Amino acid sequence: MNFKQLEAFYWLAQLGNYQRVAERLSLTQPAVSARISGLEEMLETRLVERRGADFALTEAGHSVAGYAEQFLNLREAMSGRLNQRQRQRLSIAMTGPAALTWGAGLRADIVRHSTDLMVDLHASANYQLRPMIASGAIDIAFLSNDAGLSSVADSFGVEYRVGWVARHDVVADLDTPRTPDQLRQMPLILYPRTSPLFSPIADYVHEEQHGQGPRHYANSLPMIVEMLRQGFGPSAIPLAVVEEELASGRLVELPTTTALAPLEIRCVHLNEARRPFIEEILTLARAAAETWCRQHANYARFLPAVGSGPHHRAVVAE
Repeated sequence: MNFKQLEAFYWLAQLGNYQRVAERLSLTQPAVSARISGLEEMLETRLVERRGADFALTEAGHSVAGYAEQFLNLREAMSGRLNQRQRQRLSIAMTGPAALTWGAGLRADIVRHSTDLMVDLHASANYQLRPMIASGAIDIAFLSNDAGLSSVADSFGVEYRVGWVARHDVVADLDTPRTPDQLRQMPLILYPRTSPLFSPIADYVHEEQHGQGPRHYANSLPMIVEMLRQGFGPSAIPLAVVEEELASGRLVELPTTTALAPLEIRCVHLNEARRPFIEEILTLARAAAETWCRQHANYARFLPAVGSGPHHRAVVAE
């Protein structure tokens, strides 16, 4: 298997047409077909069901398309890292809640701190960011406690309050707290099982439970928020990301008999080779997160490093 085969297959899955793939990659159509066939031979499985002029991806094809996308993203990140010619570059990874809250303040602070520094922000789910961290494409990462990575020693954290939210006209009664059984019967908007926000609500969607309502799925926090706005049903999310909608009444928080566990986000990775430079950025991140939490105390709280005091400067290590 080579990268050119994966690239051709990725664009075939995206564009759905051999000729359009050939035009995008500046190849002939037979060359595209040869790359796809070569990938199938190497993997010893059929990725494409050919039906005359049309085709469809097999089940294996859909799986490989997902991996191919990750390879392309990693290559792009690697190329960016290797092409640091004119400006110093920093790659920051953030899970959705952090990127949508104090992440914007951090980016602005970094720009003010150094006008020569170019910041690449990767905002995605834990499972999508872990391969990028492993490849060395990320300098510093702020992920949730379900990322499968240990927190950087003495790292600060942000704890987000998680609650059930819905559009105001989706729920008729906001005075009576919902029980888990009552929530289970509603048309819930859910995260993939790989999301750290799936675990706290797993009991509400267990396959063995009876009387379930419809289930709608989205693989990103912004998409879930949009589905909430569209009235698909309730979802359990960090309330900070819909603070404006809650204040306006467009979305409402559902009272429940059982509280959901908060979501904690900490620094889980830093590039040890760039430690002096990264420590400066971590200091800026700590200030940005603490300022944001102070301004949004109803929905989040700042978690200082263990043993830190008002004049303590945390020492970070892997």
